[in-house]
Amino acid sequence: MSTYEIEHDTPDPSTVPTQNQRRPDLSSFFSILSQITPAPDHRPHAVPVPGDVSSAFLSFAEVLERMRPAAQAEAENTGSEYGRDLIDGMIEGLLAQAGRPPREVEGVSEEYCDMLERVPKASLKPTDVCPICNIPFLEDEYPLVVELPCHPTHRFDMECVRPWLRLKGTCPLDRVDFAQQEREKAEAKRNLAAQDDEEEWDGMYG
Repeated sequence: MSTYEIEHDTPDPSTVPTQNQRRPDLSSFFSILSQITPAPDHRPHAVPVPGDVSSAFLSFAEVLERMRPAAQAEAENTGSEYGRDLIDGMIEGLLAQAGRPPREVEGVSEEYCDMLERVPKASLKPTDVCPICNIPFLEDEYPLVVELPCHPTHRFDMECVRPWLRLKGTCPLDRVDFAQQEREKAEAKRNLAAQDDEEEWDGMYG
C-alpha cells in the first residue's frame, strides 16, 4: 500500500508540525472596532452602544491574555527589560475600561497608524525586542516595526501596538496621548478655518 508521501510526492500534512503564529488572530477584535468607529462621513453623529465598546476592550484583553504566557517566557529568554509588567498593566487597564466603557473609543485613526515611522530592518539589532510580546524583531523574516513619536526607543511590532493605539491612543510605555494631540490639532485647524471665514466676511462687508 502506497503512502501519502509516495502518491502525492510531498510530506503528509498531518505529520508536518504547524508553525505557530507570532500573534493570535485579531479579526474578531477589528470587526468589533469597525462597528463602533465608523468612517467620519458615515453616520458622523452616531454614538456606539456601551456594550459594544466594552466588547472591544474585552476582545483585545483576551488576545493579550493568550499572548501573556509566551511573552513572559520570551522575557526570561531574552532578558527583556519590560518583563511581564507591561502586558500585565495593559490587560488590567483594558479590563477596567471594559467594566466602565467610555462613551466613545478615543484611540487614533487607522490613517495615523499607517503614517507611523517604519524602522528599517537593517537598523535593528538581534537584541531588540517588542516591549509587548518580548519577541526579537529579527525573528520575523519581514519585520514591520514602528517607532512612536514620543521617543526614538519606543519601537513595537505593528501587530502588537496597532490595536492598542486604535483603542487607547496612547504609547503603552509612557502613555503619551497621541489621540488627544490629534484632536487638539484638528480643533486648531477648525478654529483657524472659522477665523479665516470670519475675516473674509468682514473684508467683504466691513
